[in-house]
Amino acid sequence: MRGFLLKLLLAAVVLVGLTRLVAWDELAVAAAAASPWWALAALALLPLNVGLEAYRFHRLVRAAVPGVPWGATLTAVVGAYPLGLLTPGRLGDYAGRALYLRGPGRTVPPGTTTALTFAERTATLWCCLAAGALALPLWLRTVTPPGRPAWLLLEAGAVVASLGLGALLLSPALSRRVLGAALPFRRLRPALDALGAVAPREARVLLVLSAVRYVIFSTQFVLLVRAFSPTADVGLAAVGVALVFFAKSAVPGVTLGDLGVREGAAVFFLGGLGVAHAAAFDASLALFVVNLLLPALTGLPLVLRLRLEKRPSPPARPLAAAWAAVRGTRAR
Repeated sequence: MRGFLLKLLLAAVVLVGLTRLVAWDELAVAAAAASPWWALAALALLPLNVGLEAYRFHRLVRAAVPGVPWGATLTAVVGAYPLGLLTPGRLGDYAGRALYLRGPGRTVPPGTTTALTFAERTATLWCCLAAGALALPLWLRTVTPPGRPAWLLLEAGAVVASLGLGALLLSPALSRRVLGAALPFRRLRPALDALGAVAPREARVLLVLSAVRYVIFSTQFVLLVRAFSPTADVGLAAVGVALVFFAKSAVPGVTLGDLGVREGAAVFFLGGLGVAHAAAFDASLALFVVNLLLPALTGLPLVLRLRLEKRPSPPARPLAAAWAAVRGTRAR
């Protein structure tokens, strides 16, 4: 609970700090003038976004532990959303999925779940880095920011990082050796072995599915930008959105659902491309509601059901258990 309150406080501080760039009355005006149809189109893509996230994770789980049903994987993904929202960097996703996949008839070793969740998250990170590396030169052509040499250095770093990360993702065995050398801890060996056992073909499919999912949630963001700024250029908005996700991936998730970090990046990048600051802020906040808050509320009954299933020996507290598991993982 203290971690949740701290994240909420940090998010509030960052959001209040952004009022130096965007006035509250401007946010209200932009929200009142928003087109509901564009927002509903973004909302309609939510099941596809979450479903694809669950499907790519399900493929990895089935490759490691054959026979795990689709329903169990979908429950693990959706049920972990509330835990991920409450923990730093969405680490609760790791523990939450492990909790749901340890039940009767769906026993998956926690280390395996952790490794496969890590692979899935890393594939999404690669999409954000690669898309950001492609979008940054287009942004620099349109906008002339101060400190241009630093931006060019950032571009070079993004290209190198995306190429290196892509090579590791396409070769699970190489990833196993690299992570084994960097983390030579006995307790992590089962998780690293599970990661190394992923077939190269499955790794390629993971990257393709991750790229498709990236296009989906980026499209949601662009639709929300159009909802709050009907005159925004779709192409430029797509460039700005790619850079928002690129910047968010580079900043540790210390606030609740990255609130404030994403909004600040949206104001900076989309604002530089002609989108009003208030519209960029509102679009980013709406994306948080659609893609994080709504799935977390949907998964909350699953957390409560998990608590009931764990009784009476002893009365479990899944939030506390998940956080303890996360702390244990971090300590190791």
